[in-house]
Amino acid sequence: MALYLVIHTPSAEEEYAVRRPTRLVDLARASTVAGVRPRWIKTWTPDLHDDRLFSLWEAANAAEIIEALAHFGYLDEMTVQALNVREWGPTDVLAAAGEGV
Repeated sequence: MALYLVIHTPSAEEEYAVRRPTRLVDLARASTVAGVRPRWIKTWTPDLHDDRLFSLWEAANAAEIIEALAHFGYLDEMTVQALNVREWGPTDVLAAAGEGV
């Protein structure tokens, strides 16, 4: 299973658009089921002056994430970009350099 960093950017608002609310609680419940795919892991909000959201997912591919976000109502008000990411840090660099930690 691959990790994806998803950037959620608000779409331009339509003055009189009425839409159903997103189903955040349903998405959270679905993400806690063992073996579910894709799985939402967590979300970050950078600050009060930036309306974007950043979320981390486990999925086989980006299409699975986009399909799940559409199912739970998140593509009505936001565009998304799903980036396949690899997690690494200082201990990984030192291990690759032959300096066991």
